[in-house]
Amino acid sequence: MEATQTQKKGYPLGYWISCLTYTFERFAFYGGKPLLIVFLVTSVAKGGLGLEPAKASIVAVNLTAFTYIAPLIGGYICDHWLGARYAVSIGCIIMGIGYIIGWKANDLSAINLMIIVVAIGTGLFKGNLAAIIGRLFEDQSQMDSAFSIQYSFVNIGAFFGSLITGILYLNQFKQGEVLGFRPVFLLCGIIVIIGGIVFTLFYGSLKGQGKKPFKFYTDEKGNIIGEAHQKETEAEAEKEAKAPLTKPERNAVWAIIFVSFASIIFWLFYYQQETALTIYMTKFVDMHIAGKEIAPQHLTTTWNGLLCIFLSLAAAKLWQKLSERPQGDLSMFQKVTLSFVFLGIAYAVLTAMEFSRGVGADATHQASVLWLFLFSTILTIAEICFSPLGNSFVSKFAPKKYLSVMMGVWIIATFFASKASGYIEVFVGKLGIMTIFVTFMIVSFVFAIIMFALTKPLNGLLKEHDEN
Repeated sequence: MEATQTQKKGYPLGYWISCLTYTFERFAFYGGKPLLIVFLVTSVAKGGLGLEPAKASIVAVNLTAFTYIAPLIGGYICDHWLGARYAVSIGCIIMGIGYIIGWKANDLSAINLMIIVVAIGTGLFKGNLAAIIGRLFEDQSQMDSAFSIQYSFVNIGAFFGSLITGILYLNQFKQGEVLGFRPVFLLCGIIVIIGGIVFTLFYGSLKGQGKKPFKFYTDEKGNIIGEAHQKETEAEAEKEAKAPLTKPERNAVWAIIFVSFASIIFWLFYYQQETALTIYMTKFVDMHIAGKEIAPQHLTTTWNGLLCIFLSLAAAKLWQKLSERPQGDLSMFQKVTLSFVFLGIAYAVLTAMEFSRGVGADATHQASVLWLFLFSTILTIAEICFSPLGNSFVSKFAPKKYLSVMMGVWIIATFFASKASGYIEVFVGKLGIMTIFVTFMIVSFVFAIIMFALTKPLNGLLKEHDEN
Protein backbone atom coordinates (compact mmCIF):
# COMPACT_ATOMS: atom_id res chain seq x y z
CA MET A 1 0.00 0.00 0.00
CA GLU A 2 1.16 3.52 -0.83
CA ALA A 3 0.40 7.05 0.23
CA THR A 4 -0.92 10.11 -1.51
CA GLN A 5 1.08 13.11 -2.65
CA THR A 6 0.00 16.70 -3.23
CA GLN A 7 -2.94 16.83 -5.61
CA LYS A 8 -2.77 18.86 -8.79
CA LYS A 9 -5.75 20.73 -10.13
CA GLY A 10 -7.59 19.94 -13.31
CA TYR A 11 -8.06 16.20 -13.04
CA PRO A 12 -11.07 15.02 -15.09
CA LEU A 13 -14.22 13.73 -13.40
CA GLY A 14 -13.62 10.27 -14.87
CA TYR A 15 -10.38 10.07 -12.91
CA TRP A 16 -12.18 10.62 -9.60
CA ILE A 17 -14.90 8.12 -10.54
CA SER A 18 -12.21 5.55 -11.37
CA CYS A 19 -10.45 6.20 -8.05
CA LEU A 20 -13.74 5.79 -6.18
CA THR A 21 -14.32 2.50 -7.99
CA TYR A 22 -10.97 1.30 -6.68
CA THR A 23 -12.08 2.23 -3.16
CA PHE A 24 -15.23 0.11 -3.45
CA GLU A 25 -13.30 -2.86 -4.86
CA ARG A 26 -10.51 -2.68 -2.27
CA PHE A 27 -13.10 -2.34 0.51
CA ALA A 28 -14.55 -5.66 -0.61
CA PHE A 29 -11.21 -7.38 -1.17
CA TYR A 30 -9.57 -6.32 2.08
CA GLY A 31 -12.83 -6.74 3.92
CA GLY A 32 -13.10 -10.37 2.83
CA LYS A 33 -9.57 -11.65 2.24
CA PRO A 34 -8.17 -11.34 5.80
CA LEU A 35 -11.35 -12.94 7.12
CA LEU A 36 -11.14 -15.99 4.87
CA ILE A 37 -8.41 -17.85 6.78
CA VAL A 38 -10.20 -17.23 10.09
CA PHE A 39 -13.48 -18.46 8.58
CA LEU A 40 -11.81 -21.65 7.36
CA VAL A 41 -10.18 -22.60 10.68
CA THR A 42 -13.02 -21.55 13.01
CA SER A 43 -15.15 -24.43 14.23
CA VAL A 44 -18.51 -25.13 12.61
CA ALA A 45 -20.23 -24.37 15.93
CA LYS A 46 -18.86 -20.83 15.75
CA GLY A 47 -19.80 -20.27 12.12
CA GLY A 48 -16.66 -21.47 10.32
CA LEU A 49 -15.79 -24.55 8.29
CA GLY A 50 -13.50 -26.15 10.89
CA LEU A 51 -10.61 -27.03 8.56
CA GLU A 52 -7.18 -28.07 9.75
CA PRO A 53 -4.87 -25.01 9.80
CA ALA A 54 -2.44 -26.42 7.21
CA LYS A 55 -5.22 -27.19 4.74
CA ALA A 56 -6.95 -23.87 5.40
CA SER A 57 -3.76 -21.91 4.69
CA ILE A 58 -3.20 -23.63 1.37
CA VAL A 59 -6.75 -22.78 0.31
CA ALA A 60 -6.83 -19.20 1.63
CA VAL A 61 -3.66 -18.01 -0.14
CA ASN A 62 -5.23 -18.88 -3.50
CA LEU A 63 -7.37 -15.75 -3.26
CA THR A 64 -4.24 -13.58 -3.31
CA ALA A 65 -2.24 -15.79 -5.67
CA PHE A 66 -4.88 -16.09 -8.37
CA THR A 67 -5.65 -12.37 -8.30
CA TYR A 68 -2.01 -11.76 -9.29
CA ILE A 69 -2.14 -14.10 -12.28
CA ALA A 70 -5.63 -13.35 -13.59
CA PRO A 71 -4.88 -9.72 -14.60
CA LEU A 72 -2.33 -11.00 -17.12
CA ILE A 73 -5.20 -12.70 -18.94
CA GLY A 74 -7.58 -9.79 -18.38
CA GLY A 75 -5.01 -7.34 -19.71
CA TYR A 76 -4.50 -9.41 -22.86
CA ILE A 77 -8.26 -9.50 -23.44
CA CYS A 78 -8.50 -5.71 -23.20
CA ASP A 79 -5.38 -5.17 -25.29
CA HIS A 80 -6.92 -7.05 -28.20
CA TRP A 81 -10.68 -7.55 -27.99
CA LEU A 82 -12.71 -5.86 -25.26
CA GLY A 83 -13.00 -2.23 -24.23
CA ALA A 84 -11.60 -1.78 -20.72
CA ARG A 85 -14.61 0.15 -19.39
CA TYR A 86 -16.83 -2.84 -20.12
CA ALA A 87 -14.28 -5.20 -18.58
CA VAL A 88 -14.24 -3.13 -15.37
CA SER A 89 -18.04 -3.17 -15.10
CA ILE A 90 -18.28 -6.89 -15.84
CA GLY A 91 -15.41 -7.58 -13.46
CA CYS A 92 -17.21 -5.83 -10.59
CA ILE A 93 -20.33 -7.90 -11.18
CA ILE A 94 -18.33 -11.15 -11.34
CA MET A 95 -16.39 -10.29 -8.17
CA GLY A 96 -19.67 -9.49 -6.43
CA ILE A 97 -21.07 -12.87 -7.42
CA GLY A 98 -17.93 -14.50 -6.05
CA TYR A 99 -18.33 -12.92 -2.62
CA ILE A 100 -22.01 -13.81 -2.60
CA ILE A 101 -21.02 -17.44 -3.23
CA GLY A 102 -18.90 -17.13 -0.08
CA TRP A 103 -21.99 -15.92 1.77
CA LYS A 104 -23.69 -19.25 1.03
CA ALA A 105 -20.60 -21.46 1.26
CA ASN A 106 -21.01 -24.54 3.45
CA ASP A 107 -18.07 -26.59 2.22
CA LEU A 108 -14.64 -26.28 0.67
CA SER A 109 -15.91 -26.68 -2.89
CA ALA A 110 -17.99 -23.54 -2.55
CA ILE A 111 -15.01 -21.62 -1.13
CA ASN A 112 -12.85 -22.73 -4.05
CA LEU A 113 -15.58 -21.59 -6.43
CA MET A 114 -15.71 -18.23 -4.64
CA ILE A 115 -11.95 -17.80 -5.04
CA ILE A 116 -12.04 -18.68 -8.75
CA VAL A 117 -14.95 -16.34 -9.49
CA VAL A 118 -13.43 -13.42 -7.56
CA ALA A 119 -10.11 -14.00 -9.35
CA ILE A 120 -11.81 -13.96 -12.77
CA GLY A 121 -13.53 -10.71 -11.92
CA THR A 122 -10.28 -9.23 -10.60
CA GLY A 123 -8.55 -10.22 -13.82
CA LEU A 124 -10.96 -8.06 -15.80
CA PHE A 125 -10.85 -5.22 -13.26
CA LYS A 126 -7.30 -4.88 -11.98
CA GLY A 127 -4.86 -3.25 -14.36
CA ASN A 128 -7.51 -2.29 -16.89
CA LEU A 129 -8.95 0.43 -14.66
CA ALA A 130 -5.42 1.75 -14.07
CA ALA A 131 -4.87 1.78 -17.83
CA ILE A 132 -8.03 3.84 -18.31
CA ILE A 133 -6.74 6.35 -15.76
CA GLY A 134 -3.48 6.59 -17.68
CA ARG A 135 -5.35 7.33 -20.89
CA LEU A 136 -7.29 10.18 -19.26
CA PHE A 137 -4.20 12.40 -19.02
CA GLU A 138 -2.60 14.19 -21.94
CA ASP A 139 -0.11 15.93 -19.64
CA GLN A 140 2.30 13.15 -18.68
CA SER A 141 3.76 15.30 -15.91
CA GLN A 142 0.52 14.78 -13.98
CA MET A 143 0.81 10.99 -14.01
CA ASP A 144 2.96 10.42 -10.90
CA SER A 145 0.80 12.65 -8.76
CA ALA A 146 -2.42 11.24 -10.20
CA PHE A 147 -1.42 7.64 -9.51
CA SER A 148 -0.23 8.54 -6.02
CA ILE A 149 -3.67 9.95 -5.29
CA GLN A 150 -5.22 6.84 -6.82
CA TYR A 151 -3.21 4.70 -4.41
CA SER A 152 -4.55 6.76 -1.52
CA PHE A 153 -8.05 5.73 -2.62
CA VAL A 154 -6.82 2.13 -2.53
CA ASN A 155 -5.58 2.71 1.02
CA ILE A 156 -8.92 4.20 2.02
CA GLY A 157 -10.75 1.12 0.77
CA ALA A 158 -8.32 -1.27 2.45
CA PHE A 159 -8.36 0.64 5.72
CA PHE A 160 -12.12 1.00 6.10
CA GLY A 161 -12.89 -2.40 4.56
CA SER A 162 -10.74 -4.31 7.03
CA LEU A 163 -11.68 -2.06 9.96
CA ILE A 164 -15.44 -2.23 9.46
CA THR A 165 -15.78 -5.91 8.55
CA GLY A 166 -13.52 -6.86 11.47
CA ILE A 167 -15.91 -5.12 13.83
CA LEU A 168 -19.03 -6.45 12.15
CA TYR A 169 -18.17 -10.15 12.22
CA LEU A 170 -17.21 -9.99 15.91
CA ASN A 171 -20.19 -7.90 17.00
CA GLN A 172 -23.14 -6.73 14.90
CA PHE A 173 -23.25 -9.77 12.60
CA LYS A 174 -22.62 -12.26 15.40
CA GLN A 175 -25.56 -14.50 16.35
CA GLY A 176 -25.01 -16.06 19.76
CA GLU A 177 -21.76 -18.02 19.45
CA VAL A 178 -21.88 -17.95 15.66
CA LEU A 179 -19.50 -15.33 14.26
CA GLY A 180 -20.74 -13.21 11.36
CA PHE A 181 -18.44 -14.38 8.57
CA ARG A 182 -21.14 -15.00 5.99
CA PRO A 183 -22.91 -11.61 6.23
CA VAL A 184 -19.50 -9.98 5.73
CA PHE A 185 -19.01 -11.82 2.44
CA LEU A 186 -22.48 -10.70 1.38
CA LEU A 187 -21.63 -7.11 2.28
CA CYS A 188 -18.41 -7.32 0.27
CA GLY A 189 -20.37 -8.57 -2.73
CA ILE A 190 -22.87 -5.72 -2.48
CA ILE A 191 -20.15 -3.08 -2.07
CA VAL A 192 -18.15 -4.10 -5.15
CA ILE A 193 -21.31 -4.34 -7.27
CA ILE A 194 -22.30 -0.83 -6.17
CA GLY A 195 -18.85 0.36 -7.23
CA GLY A 196 -19.35 -1.22 -10.65
CA ILE A 197 -22.77 0.39 -11.04
CA VAL A 198 -21.44 3.85 -10.16
CA PHE A 199 -18.58 3.41 -12.62
CA THR A 200 -20.98 2.31 -15.36
CA LEU A 201 -23.31 5.25 -14.80
CA PHE A 202 -20.38 7.61 -15.36
CA TYR A 203 -19.06 6.12 -18.62
CA GLY A 204 -19.59 9.56 -20.13
CA SER A 205 -16.92 11.05 -17.86
CA LEU A 206 -14.16 8.81 -19.25
CA LYS A 207 -13.37 11.06 -22.24
CA GLY A 208 -14.05 8.26 -24.70
CA GLN A 209 -11.43 5.96 -23.15
CA GLY A 210 -12.01 2.24 -22.69
CA LYS A 211 -14.59 1.88 -25.47
CA LYS A 212 -12.11 0.07 -27.72
CA PRO A 213 -9.26 -2.38 -27.02
CA PHE A 214 -6.04 -0.72 -25.84
CA LYS A 215 -4.25 -1.36 -29.13
CA PHE A 216 -6.25 1.62 -30.38
CA TYR A 217 -6.02 5.25 -29.35
CA THR A 218 -9.42 6.92 -29.16
CA ASP A 219 -10.59 10.51 -29.08
CA GLU A 220 -12.99 11.95 -26.50
CA LYS A 221 -15.94 10.45 -28.38
CA GLY A 222 -14.38 7.00 -28.39
CA ASN A 223 -13.51 7.05 -32.09
CA ILE A 224 -10.34 5.27 -33.17
CA ILE A 225 -7.52 7.64 -34.09
CA GLY A 226 -4.73 5.10 -34.58
CA GLU A 227 -3.03 2.03 -33.14
CA ALA A 228 -0.76 2.39 -30.13
CA HIS A 229 2.96 1.82 -30.65
CA GLN A 230 2.53 0.86 -34.33
CA LYS A 231 5.79 0.35 -36.27
CA GLU A 232 6.29 2.02 -39.61
CA THR A 233 6.67 -1.35 -41.33
CA GLU A 234 6.28 -4.98 -40.30
CA ALA A 235 9.81 -5.63 -41.56
CA GLU A 236 11.21 -3.07 -39.12
CA ALA A 237 9.32 -4.63 -36.22
CA GLU A 238 10.52 -8.13 -37.16
CA LYS A 239 14.11 -6.94 -37.49
CA GLU A 240 14.00 -5.34 -34.05
CA ALA A 241 12.48 -8.46 -32.49
CA LYS A 242 15.26 -10.66 -33.85
CA ALA A 243 18.11 -8.36 -32.90
CA PRO A 244 20.28 -9.81 -30.09
CA LEU A 245 20.29 -8.09 -26.73
CA THR A 246 23.13 -5.72 -26.03
CA LYS A 247 25.38 -6.28 -23.03
CA PRO A 248 23.61 -3.60 -20.92
CA GLU A 249 20.26 -5.17 -21.83
CA ARG A 250 21.45 -8.65 -20.84
CA ASN A 251 22.76 -7.27 -17.55
CA ALA A 252 19.42 -5.57 -16.90
CA VAL A 253 17.58 -8.85 -17.51
CA TRP A 254 19.78 -10.65 -14.98
CA ALA A 255 19.25 -7.85 -12.46
CA ILE A 256 15.48 -8.12 -12.87
CA ILE A 257 15.60 -11.89 -12.44
CA PHE A 258 17.70 -11.55 -9.28
CA VAL A 259 15.40 -8.94 -7.74
CA SER A 260 12.39 -11.08 -8.68
CA PHE A 261 13.98 -13.97 -6.77
CA ALA A 262 14.50 -11.65 -3.79
CA SER A 263 10.83 -10.67 -4.01
CA ILE A 264 9.78 -14.32 -3.68
CA ILE A 265 11.62 -14.58 -0.36
CA PHE A 266 10.43 -11.20 0.88
CA TRP A 267 6.74 -11.70 0.07
CA LEU A 268 6.80 -15.32 1.26
CA PHE A 269 7.86 -14.07 4.70
CA TYR A 270 5.60 -11.01 4.53
CA TYR A 271 2.45 -13.01 3.71
CA GLN A 272 2.80 -15.12 6.85
CA GLN A 273 0.92 -12.42 8.71
CA GLU A 274 -2.13 -13.43 6.66
CA THR A 275 -1.81 -17.19 7.22
CA ALA A 276 0.39 -18.80 9.90
CA LEU A 277 0.52 -15.69 12.10
CA THR A 278 -3.23 -15.11 11.82
CA ILE A 279 -3.86 -18.68 12.97
CA TYR A 280 -1.32 -18.21 15.78
CA MET A 281 -2.95 -15.02 17.06
CA THR A 282 -6.42 -16.59 17.18
CA LYS A 283 -5.03 -19.17 19.63
CA PHE A 284 -2.09 -17.73 21.52
CA VAL A 285 -2.54 -13.94 21.64
CA ASP A 286 -4.82 -11.93 23.86
CA MET A 287 -6.61 -9.87 21.18
CA HIS A 288 -8.10 -7.32 23.58
CA ILE A 289 -7.23 -3.64 23.95
CA ALA A 290 -8.88 -1.72 26.78
CA GLY A 291 -11.34 -4.57 27.17
CA LYS A 292 -12.37 -4.52 23.49
CA GLU A 293 -11.62 -7.47 21.21
CA ILE A 294 -9.97 -6.71 17.88
CA ALA A 295 -9.91 -8.94 14.82
CA PRO A 296 -6.67 -10.31 13.28
CA GLN A 297 -7.29 -8.19 10.17
CA HIS A 298 -7.16 -5.04 12.28
CA LEU A 299 -3.47 -5.81 12.72
CA THR A 300 -2.59 -7.35 9.36
CA THR A 301 -4.51 -4.89 7.18
CA THR A 302 -6.07 -1.94 9.02
CA TRP A 303 -2.99 -0.99 11.05
CA ASN A 304 -0.74 -1.66 8.06
CA GLY A 305 -2.84 0.60 5.83
CA LEU A 306 -2.84 3.42 8.33
CA LEU A 307 0.92 3.18 8.78
CA CYS A 308 1.51 3.13 5.03
CA ILE A 309 -0.21 6.48 4.58
CA PHE A 310 2.12 8.25 7.00
CA LEU A 311 5.31 6.22 6.67
CA SER A 312 5.22 6.37 2.88
CA LEU A 313 5.14 10.16 3.06
CA ALA A 314 8.12 10.09 5.41
CA ALA A 315 9.97 7.66 3.14
CA ALA A 316 9.26 9.80 0.07
CA LYS A 317 10.77 12.82 1.83
CA LEU A 318 13.77 10.73 2.95
CA TRP A 319 14.45 9.39 -0.58
CA GLN A 320 14.13 12.93 -1.95
CA LYS A 321 16.56 14.25 0.65
CA LEU A 322 19.04 11.48 -0.10
CA SER A 323 18.75 12.13 -3.84
CA GLU A 324 20.08 15.65 -3.26
CA ARG A 325 23.40 14.24 -2.00
CA PRO A 326 26.37 14.13 -4.39
CA GLN A 327 26.11 10.32 -4.46
CA GLY A 328 22.37 10.48 -4.96
CA ASP A 329 19.56 8.33 -3.51
CA LEU A 330 20.05 4.79 -2.28
CA SER A 331 20.05 2.29 -5.12
CA MET A 332 17.27 -0.23 -5.52
CA PHE A 333 19.57 -2.95 -4.19
CA GLN A 334 20.44 -0.93 -1.09
CA LYS A 335 16.73 -0.50 -0.39
CA VAL A 336 16.22 -4.25 -0.79
CA THR A 337 19.01 -4.78 1.74
CA LEU A 338 17.28 -2.47 4.21
CA SER A 339 13.97 -4.24 3.68
CA PHE A 340 15.49 -7.58 4.67
CA VAL A 341 17.13 -6.03 7.73
CA PHE A 342 13.75 -4.77 8.94
CA LEU A 343 12.14 -8.09 7.98
CA GLY A 344 14.63 -9.88 10.21
CA ILE A 345 13.96 -7.45 13.08
CA ALA A 346 10.21 -8.03 12.67
CA TYR A 347 10.66 -11.78 13.09
CA ALA A 348 12.98 -11.16 16.05
CA VAL A 349 9.99 -9.42 17.67
CA LEU A 350 7.84 -12.50 17.05
CA THR A 351 10.56 -14.69 18.54
CA ALA A 352 10.62 -12.51 21.66
CA MET A 353 6.81 -12.66 21.79
CA GLU A 354 6.85 -16.46 21.88
CA PHE A 355 9.47 -16.36 24.65
CA SER A 356 7.27 -13.96 26.61
CA ARG A 357 4.41 -16.44 26.83
CA GLY A 358 6.59 -19.56 27.12
CA VAL A 359 7.90 -21.42 24.08
CA GLY A 360 5.43 -24.09 23.05
CA ALA A 361 3.03 -23.33 25.92
CA ASP A 362 -0.65 -24.12 25.47
CA ALA A 363 -3.39 -21.60 24.69
CA THR A 364 -3.91 -20.74 28.36
CA HIS A 365 -0.65 -18.79 28.17
CA GLN A 366 -1.25 -15.84 25.85
CA ALA A 367 1.02 -13.08 24.62
CA SER A 368 0.11 -9.40 24.60
CA VAL A 369 -1.31 -8.07 21.34
CA LEU A 370 1.14 -5.15 21.66
CA TRP A 371 3.87 -7.48 20.37
CA LEU A 372 1.91 -7.80 17.13
CA PHE A 373 1.50 -4.05 16.78
CA LEU A 374 5.26 -3.71 17.06
CA PHE A 375 5.80 -6.53 14.56
CA SER A 376 3.35 -4.99 12.06
CA THR A 377 4.99 -1.57 12.37
CA ILE A 378 8.47 -2.92 11.60
CA LEU A 379 7.10 -5.13 8.82
CA THR A 380 5.45 -2.09 7.23
CA ILE A 381 8.79 -0.24 7.28
CA ALA A 382 10.31 -3.23 5.47
CA GLU A 383 7.48 -3.11 2.94
CA ILE A 384 8.05 0.59 2.28
CA CYS A 385 11.75 -0.01 1.67
CA PHE A 386 10.88 -2.77 -0.79
CA SER A 387 7.98 -1.06 -2.55
CA PRO A 388 10.05 1.32 -4.76
CA LEU A 389 10.96 -1.75 -6.84
CA GLY A 390 8.24 -3.61 -8.68
CA ASN A 391 6.70 -2.17 -11.78
CA SER A 392 8.86 0.96 -11.85
CA PHE A 393 12.11 -1.06 -11.64
CA VAL A 394 11.07 -3.42 -14.43
CA SER A 395 9.69 -0.60 -16.59
CA LYS A 396 12.94 1.35 -16.30
CA PHE A 397 15.45 -1.40 -16.98
CA ALA A 398 13.73 -4.11 -19.04
CA PRO A 399 14.61 -4.23 -22.76
CA LYS A 400 11.63 -2.71 -24.57
CA LYS A 401 10.90 -5.77 -26.68
CA TYR A 402 10.84 -7.92 -23.53
CA LEU A 403 8.97 -5.49 -21.28
CA SER A 404 5.83 -7.64 -21.08
CA VAL A 405 7.90 -10.78 -20.45
CA MET A 406 9.92 -9.14 -17.67
CA MET A 407 6.79 -7.68 -16.11
CA GLY A 408 5.36 -11.19 -16.21
CA VAL A 409 8.46 -12.50 -14.41
CA TRP A 410 7.88 -9.99 -11.60
CA ILE A 411 4.19 -10.81 -11.31
CA ILE A 412 4.76 -14.57 -11.43
CA ALA A 413 7.40 -14.24 -8.69
CA THR A 414 4.77 -12.62 -6.46
CA PHE A 415 2.32 -15.36 -7.41
CA PHE A 416 4.78 -18.07 -6.35
CA ALA A 417 5.49 -16.26 -3.07
CA SER A 418 1.80 -16.01 -2.29
CA LYS A 419 1.11 -19.60 -3.29
CA ALA A 420 4.05 -20.97 -1.28
CA SER A 421 3.08 -18.98 1.80
CA GLY A 422 0.12 -21.25 2.40
CA TYR A 423 2.35 -24.29 2.83
CA ILE A 424 4.34 -22.81 5.73
CA GLU A 425 1.57 -23.84 8.13
CA VAL A 426 2.39 -27.47 7.27
CA PHE A 427 5.90 -26.90 8.68
CA VAL A 428 4.44 -25.08 11.67
CA GLY A 429 2.51 -28.24 12.52
CA LYS A 430 5.64 -30.37 12.25
CA LEU A 431 8.34 -28.10 13.64
CA GLY A 432 6.47 -25.63 15.84
CA ILE A 433 5.93 -21.91 15.36
CA MET A 434 9.10 -20.95 17.25
CA THR A 435 11.25 -22.80 14.72
CA ILE A 436 9.55 -20.90 11.89
CA PHE A 437 10.02 -17.52 13.60
CA VAL A 438 13.72 -18.15 14.24
CA THR A 439 14.34 -19.57 10.77
CA PHE A 440 12.69 -16.61 9.05
CA MET A 441 14.65 -14.21 11.24
CA ILE A 442 17.98 -15.85 10.43
CA VAL A 443 17.26 -16.19 6.69
CA SER A 444 16.23 -12.51 6.52
CA PHE A 445 19.46 -11.33 8.14
CA VAL A 446 21.59 -13.70 6.03
CA PHE A 447 19.93 -12.49 2.84
CA ALA A 448 20.47 -8.88 3.94
CA ILE A 449 24.20 -9.64 4.35
CA ILE A 450 24.31 -11.28 0.92
CA MET A 451 22.51 -8.31 -0.63
CA PHE A 452 24.92 -5.88 1.05
CA ALA A 453 27.88 -7.82 -0.36
CA LEU A 454 26.36 -7.94 -3.85
CA THR A 455 25.12 -4.35 -4.01
CA LYS A 456 28.23 -2.96 -5.70
CA PRO A 457 28.41 -5.61 -8.47
CA LEU A 458 24.63 -5.44 -8.97
CA ASN A 459 24.79 -1.66 -9.32
CA GLY A 460 27.57 -2.26 -11.83
CA LEU A 461 25.25 -4.40 -13.93
CA LEU A 462 22.97 -1.41 -14.42
CA LYS A 463 25.61 1.31 -14.73
CA GLU A 464 25.97 0.94 -18.50
CA HIS A 465 22.18 0.95 -18.85
CA ASP A 466 21.93 4.28 -17.02
CA GLU A 467 24.68 5.76 -19.17
CA ASN A 468 22.93 4.84 -22.42
